[in-house]
Amino acid sequence: MHFTSPQLPLFRLTNEHDLLLFLIQKELQGARFIHDLTSAGFDTSRYDPDLGVVILSLFGFQERSDEILDWYYTELDTIVTRINLDDKESIKVLTLEFYHTIKTKVCGD
Repeated sequence: MHFTSPQLPLFRLTNEHDLLLFLIQKELQGARFIHDLTSAGFDTSRYDPDLGVVILSLFGFQERSDEILDWYYTELDTIVTRINLDDKESIKVLTLEFYHTIKTKVCGD
C-alpha cells in the first residue's frame, strides 16, 4: 500500500505498517458504513467489525483498558464523520491521520 499526504511526513513502511494501514482503512470504511446505516434507522449492533482491539494490539498496547478503548473509539467517531466513501484519496489521508494519532498515543510524541 502506498500512502502519501501533503500534511503528514513521509516515512518508509514495513509489512507490519502495511497491515496496520490496511486494517485502519477497513476500520474507517466499515465504521462509516455502520454510521450511515445507523443514521438511516438500521440496527447495526451485530455487524460492527470492531478491529480496534487488533489495531491497538499491533501498535503494541499491552493492556487495552477501558480508558484506552474509550479514547480509541472517540477518535474513530471523530474521523468517521469526515469520511466520504466515494473519495478514495481522502480515505487514504484520513487513514494516515488516524495511524499518526494512534502512534502518537503509543509513543507519546
